[in-house]
Amino acid sequence: MEAEETMECLQEFPEHHKMILDRLNEQREQDRFTDITLIVDGHHFKAHKAVLAACSHVLPQIVSIL
Repeated sequence: MEAEETMECLQEFPEHHKMILDRLNEQREQDRFTDITLIVDGHHFKAHKAVLAACSHVLPQIVSIL
């Protein structure tokens, strides 16, 4: 996608990223499509591997072996 097309898309859908994150969070809260459980100090957190991997440079390597 060219830079000009990207800017047009951002102008048309300025809140698109927020909508995506909100929907992913809703799915997580409903335990839909979660594919990993993180356990921290005995607390269980359902998550999406793809979201975790996108948030860190280290997590994709860790998540890929789980």
